[in-house]
Amino acid sequence: MDLLGKVFVAAIIAVVVLIALYFSLKFIIGAPRISEQQAISLVRSDLINSNPGAVVNITNVTPSQFAGSWHIIASVITQPSSPCPSYSVYSYDYPKYGFINRTENTYTKDCVIYGMQNKSYIIASFPVAITWSYDLDVPQVMDFVKSYGFGNVTVNASYFSNTTVLSRNYTDVWIVRYSSADSNHTVSVLISQVGGNLLLEHNSSNAA
Repeated sequence: MDLLGKVFVAAIIAVVVLIALYFSLKFIIGAPRISEQQAISLVRSDLINSNPGAVVNITNVTPSQFAGSWHIIASVITQPSSPCPSYSVYSYDYPKYGFINRTENTYTKDCVIYGMQNKSYIIASFPVAITWSYDLDVPQVMDFVKSYGFGNVTVNASYFSNTTVLSRNYTDVWIVRYSSADSNHTVSVLISQVGGNLLLEHNSSNAA
């Protein structure tokens, strides 16, 4: 083989080596690192698309144990204004495992409150407060839901550290209100934040 041929072969070998080195380094380094905000946006969008109408919140983000990924904690509240909203917390390692999540906790689902073990239980979220008030089988609430239909009732819950209702002062309570577009009145129940004790139930006109 003449000199020109040897140079040509050497050049081809060098190119092959460089290509192999490039792909080896790309495999080792992995895909370009996704930013924290990109990961949050993508995970949040996937949750919203998978749970139409749900309340979705990203509650914590930290670097994942998997290089180039983020460990994301998200809460999802489905049917948030129904008498029995569902409330769960999920974790992701994105983009390592894509949109595959792990259930970290389920607080409420199908009118059941999980983890309710004793009288010192603290109601810390509105989905739990709503479900709790419904599970108490308060006569006015049950009659209201039965009259207008489970799917036609809208429920909201608000926490008050101090409030006055019907000339009486209450501290650390949840007020849960049941209303319907077909009704001219609202049913409200007051429950204690600690223990979920029923403190008061009353009707009020929507015009009031």
